[in-house]
Amino acid sequence: MFSLKISTILKSKSFIGYIDNYCNYIKQEKQCLWMLQNYNHSGCTNIDKNYYLCYKMKQFNTSDINLLHFTNCNRKFCTNPLPKDGDVFGNISHEKYEKVPMDEDEEKEENFSKRTKIPIIERLSYTDYCKLIKSYIDSKNVNAALNVLDLMKENGDKPNVFIYRLLLSAFALQGDVNQCFKLFKKIRDSGLVPSARVYTSLIQACANTTDSNIAVERLDYLRRYFLERKLMLNVVHYCALIKAYGRHNKVLTAFQIADEARDNGIISNSIATYLFHATIGDKESGLKYALGLWHKMKKDKMKFNILHYNLLLRAIRDTKFGDLKVNDTLVLESPETQIQFKNVERSDLLDSPPVLSTSLLKMLTESKHIVANADTSEIDVVNNNKLLLQNLDDALHSKRLVLFGGVEKFINGMKSRGVYPDTKTITLLLDLLPPTITAEDYFLKYLKNNNINVDITFFNMLIKRRCLRRNYMDAKAILNTIQSYHFTANIITFGVLAIGCRKLEDGKELLEQMDNIGFAPNYTILETLLHNACANKRFSYVLYLMKHILATEIKPSKNMLQFLKNFDEMILKEIENKHNYTNKRIYFTEADYNQFKIYYENWKEKLGINTDY
Repeated sequence: MFSLKISTILKSKSFIGYIDNYCNYIKQEKQCLWMLQNYNHSGCTNIDKNYYLCYKMKQFNTSDINLLHFTNCNRKFCTNPLPKDGDVFGNISHEKYEKVPMDEDEEKEENFSKRTKIPIIERLSYTDYCKLIKSYIDSKNVNAALNVLDLMKENGDKPNVFIYRLLLSAFALQGDVNQCFKLFKKIRDSGLVPSARVYTSLIQACANTTDSNIAVERLDYLRRYFLERKLMLNVVHYCALIKAYGRHNKVLTAFQIADEARDNGIISNSIATYLFHATIGDKESGLKYALGLWHKMKKDKMKFNILHYNLLLRAIRDTKFGDLKVNDTLVLESPETQIQFKNVERSDLLDSPPVLSTSLLKMLTESKHIVANADTSEIDVVNNNKLLLQNLDDALHSKRLVLFGGVEKFINGMKSRGVYPDTKTITLLLDLLPPTITAEDYFLKYLKNNNINVDITFFNMLIKRRCLRRNYMDAKAILNTIQSYHFTANIITFGVLAIGCRKLEDGKELLEQMDNIGFAPNYTILETLLHNACANKRFSYVLYLMKHILATEIKPSKNMLQFLKNFDEMILKEIENKHNYTNKRIYFTEADYNQFKIYYENWKEKLGINTDY
């Protein structure tokens, strides 16, 4: 018989028990009193060590107690042996369960639950995703930026509107309409509300694409989408729509959108600016629409700025009147915008009402061989049916600016509205001047007398105009004018001067001047000089340039090599067919060609140029 005679009350905060040989851990974290008293094991013949309990107490050493049992504890411990793998669900009852494969939805849920178990510290935030997308966009890798959406899906994160907008703006700059609208569909399918900038990016994508058919189709869809959902557009949306339609030569639609904006109470100078851009896109009839817009702005008393004037000058320079006749009305609802003939010194279609002088009318009649009585009054002239059918494009060949009052009246009109010309305005006016030295000198004098600022770009354009007319000496005279304005010639100045260097003396002088100033000729200058030398068949000029290239150790460009190759083939062809030429000079060409050919082959060999290049 085994008995234990210990009776006491122990105060403990922690109770630890070990049950069976697997040592399952049990801990009691509650302040309590455990009563230990005599327990008679008289009915027990064998005490299983599974009932061995160890009490770890604050005041006692567990080694002093061998066998303990408590009488007032209601907890019962399992004494059955546990399965070998206690972590497998269903094995506790020693039964085998058949595994059933999961369906697609269950697999998605399982994968999602695994992703969500990623520690919060290791997961990317929305700020991290945005920074990652921006870094890819800055490096021009928009496809990698798009793959961030897949990364978010793998991590169980849902993209927001801002992330979609970043991607939309990147693809909009490239004009990728299809990808932009795919992203737009994802936004709607995700239950997100597109922001105003999302719509702006969609419109800009249509503006930047090169496929006009797709662009116009998508733009029309967006307009229907806005109308059906009664979305309120702002001035940015209207400007973007006008810009998009204008780039795809839909000027009338652009003006309809401007009218729609006006009906919604949106009137802005920005809308007028984009309308001017739209008119410039129509090369055949843009000037007619630009004039109508100008008079519409005057009627509405809108304030003009320098950008409006510069765009108007671009329309005058780059577009035509189309079907505009000499007595048409520029704004339909405004009879005061009908073109009139008056006995005035200058024509001015920008005036109110627009005026054409009788001298211009006489020029139009002479150009069309219309017989008109010189003594007829202005009323008779206007009522002449043949004159009414005349198109104003006939007066645009060399007198574009004359129809708009000329340089002085145009600039004075700007100043009267508080707008002063900038360097771009002066350069555009230079393009509209008649191609004569007299007109250009008068313009220079007018600018100097009125203290109108110019820059080196203006003088470079003036030099180019004169070189293209082969007035090289007059073009070089501009260098003295540049010095009088205390400007310094730049590399572009020498580039436009090279256009007029058709002789060896001119080209040699140009290269020497550049060397004295400290400029090295770039490929554009050398290609221009070599092209002039080959086109004019000047052997000494060609050889001089080839020696200069070899001496300065410049690697010839593909254009330079092609010029020399074409020159070689052209001269050889002339020599082979010299019996077809009556000019005796062809017989002296053979000696020059032989000298060129020998040096040409050695030149290519020294530079290591393949004959096939």
